Amino acid sequence: MSAAKHDINAEQGSTFKLYVEYQTAGATAVDLHEYDANMNVRRFASSSKLLLDLSGSTAGRGITSGGVTGEYSKSDSYRGVATGGVSGEGGVWLNAHINGSTGGTAGTTGGIYIDIPSSIMRNVPDGNHFYDLELIYGNTGDVTRILEGRFVVNSEVTK
Repeated sequence: MSAAKHDINAEQGSTFKLYVEYQTAGATAVDLHEYDANMNVRRFASSSKLLLDLSGSTAGRGITSGGVTGEYSKSDSYRGVATGGVSGEGGVWLNAHINGSTGGTAGTTGGIYIDIPSSIMRNVPDGNHFYDLELIYGNTGDVTRILEGRFVVNSEVTK
């Protein structure tokens, strides 16, 4: 199954929130409690530099950004701003609640609730970037890309 295409519009300097429900072809929500998740945002798909790196597992969640530099490589000693969190009931986190509701409450099967604070979005460069969202099944390591597209950031005027 190929990844769903969805372009995201975000605003530089504003809190970014996105809710996705991962479902089977029969529209049944998939229980994600045994999954890890990764989402990367890059200026272009083949770039070695990252703008945002979101990850989650049943043990915690986190987001790394380029900070004031805007972008970074995973090999850079400075990896920008990282935030953590606590795990939710029955799911993994992606600086968000996996198996979460539209409001981020844990325990809703199939829900992926992404929340990027304004302090991080402030440093994401404006422009047309690219992203994808992948789920990794814990027992086998199988990777499924579930969502991909453009990550368009509109410039902030008030700073």
